[in-house]
Amino acid sequence: MISLPLKNIDQFPPSIQDVITEFSNKLLKDLGDNTCAILVYGSAAGVNYIPGVSNINIAVIVKVLDFTVLNQSLSLVKWGRKHKIATPLFFTKEYILGALDVFPIEFSEIKQQHRVVFGEDIFKDLDIPVKDIRLLCEQQVKGKLLRLRQAYLDMGENSNHLKGFVLGTLNDLMPVFRQLIVLKGQKPDEKKEEMLKILAKTFSLDAGPFLAVLHDKNNEFLISSHQVEVHLQDFLSQLEKLSRHMDSL
Repeated sequence: MISLPLKNIDQFPPSIQDVITEFSNKLLKDLGDNTCAILVYGSAAGVNYIPGVSNINIAVIVKVLDFTVLNQSLSLVKWGRKHKIATPLFFTKEYILGALDVFPIEFSEIKQQHRVVFGEDIFKDLDIPVKDIRLLCEQQVKGKLLRLRQAYLDMGENSNHLKGFVLGTLNDLMPVFRQLIVLKGQKPDEKKEEMLKILAKTFSLDAGPFLAVLHDKNNEFLISSHQVEVHLQDFLSQLEKLSRHMDSL
């Protein structure tokens, strides 16, 4: 395999440097000059990466994205899954620029936390409209509030299923919470626990219910089956308060 010019590899946790290097070199060998950029985003590009637990998220920007590109990448993606690399996102630059209003939170998350392994930094100077971020944040907060209430009615008697749903809800909302902090002119901490405390302070919330769910998700302090309903009630209460703030944001 030829050695190609990669960068920032030493900026990743030591346990995944070789995996990212091998994946990137294999990808460049497969796609060649069609590759504009390879970048790692999410926890592996920040401080929240947990070895053996967290996935490695990779985005690939190519000049031409057709079915051939996807077909060429099949075996590599399969190899990556064995090494905790999530199925990569494939983009063209034109697609990204044309979808800023559709995926403002997702692209803002990548923009704020990524490291380029190869090629140009396409996300660095993206101008993502604030109004689109605010609207999607409102949709996400109010939508999750609606679904949590529905989930309780559907599975309220099954504490394990209900707990899993709440854990998943917090995980989905973390990017939204980060963007809400930014919209209020504050800087979100990379560490999730500190970020939730900043969210609570910024919007006059009680961070406790969110932190309790986060601690359970991280296997630090588990929520017992008979506590799930109480924690859900507290979680809903704070999410309702945050929802009311959205109209004046």
